[in-house]
Amino acid sequence: STLLAVLGNREVPIPEHIDIFHLSREMPASDKTALQCVMEVDEERIRLERLAEDLVANEDDDSQEQLMDIYERLDDMSADTAQARAAHILHGLGFTKEMQNKKTKDFSGGWRMRIALARALYVKPHL
Repeated sequence: STLLAVLGNREVPIPEHIDIFHLSREMPASDKTALQCVMEVDEERIRLERLAEDLVANEDDDSQEQLMDIYERLDDMSADTAQARAAHILHGLGFTKEMQNKKTKDFSGGWRMRIALARALYVKPHL
């Protein structure tokens, strides 16, 4: 685990294009559902969706062009299937549909560790 922590913290030279997800402990107990916790790890998708929401109201050409670029990027990352992918991963780890919509504070530490693992699987890191 020490070696993994060193790699996860990039204490040794690792090329920047290699994604690392260091899973050290379970998901903290909160009011978020298991499904929400998995989906929120996709920060780039969330950022782009918020930016698109802000640009929709603007009618100028620059905003519309930027909006089209954002929609293209969202399409490239299959943002429209994000929830289904997260649910599929959770299902594969033993979560029923009802459990996916249950708050993390209602899960034991072992189940919260599975949620943390689902987050790692969702982002598909290299390491």
